[in-house]
Amino acid sequence: MSAHSSEPVSRQRPDRLRSTATIRLRAVGLVIGLGLLVAAVIVIWRRQDIVAEALAVISRPAPGYLLLLLAGVAANVVLTGLMFSLLMSRYGRVGVMEMQALIAAAALVNYLPLRPGLVGRIAYHQAVNRILAIHSAKTILQASALSLAIVAYLAAAVLLSTTFGASHLLMACCLFIPVPLLLAGAAVRHLRVWLLAALLRYAEVFVWGLRYYAAFKLIGVPVAPHEGLVFACISMIATMVPFVSNGLGLREWAVGLGSPLLKVGRVEHGITAELVNRAAEMAVIVALGLIGLAYLAARRRAPAQDGQGRG
Repeated sequence: MSAHSSEPVSRQRPDRLRSTATIRLRAVGLVIGLGLLVAAVIVIWRRQDIVAEALAVISRPAPGYLLLLLAGVAANVVLTGLMFSLLMSRYGRVGVMEMQALIAAAALVNYLPLRPGLVGRIAYHQAVNRILAIHSAKTILQASALSLAIVAYLAAAVLLSTTFGASHLLMACCLFIPVPLLLAGAAVRHLRVWLLAALLRYAEVFVWGLRYYAAFKLIGVPVAPHEGLVFACISMIATMVPFVSNGLGLREWAVGLGSPLLKVGRVEHGITAELVNRAAEMAVIVALGLIGLAYLAARRRAPAQDGQGRG
């Protein structure tokens, strides 16, 4: 065999090994996540007194809190799509509606084992939008970096404000002062994409906070809006853990263990609230994801019309 014919094989072997290792890690993550989820369900099942109280409240939910929870899930999908539209605009053209459909479809597919939605998005951008896989991966890492920075700031602002007994007005100032700063900074051309993307993710964390506020209210546990924001920070960190689809199991335990620390309720209350949040999330994601898949399929069937301004 010549050197030319053996070289591609030698290059393919590390790629195959990395691919196999990634699949194995995702499989392990799936097993761990499912195990944690089962353990969470067992914990609340053993405390049927708490579950019975929560179910009694949920059986007659306040329409306002239920609507807030469902609308919050939809808003998170929209905000994520807008943020990725901005980040991806530096590497190629992706229509706003196309990105919205892609994010919704990927969120749905990510509930399948091994989290294929992430890989599917990268493959779609390369095949349809002619955007290199490395550039798509960069935007995902950049979005994660923005999330970490924002979550760290918001969690620190809330916890420090409560620790030192700051007034609600001072806490609100600490929480919202980045908004005008980000808007002002966006006037600088080379920072515009970054700061507007950060603003969208900032808004997304607040929407997550409203979701937890509504979820705890739906199970009859009093929670302050700023406490819902801390739960949002906890949940987003759990969701970002690699190889565990949508933080499956991790989110339930993270919110559950965070409940007594924040003096919101018991571990069982937090787990129950997260399960309510998860159920609402899946209901909305299934609906939006199916619409997204249908939209993307329709665009693929009409490429000529797409070039004339669709999406």
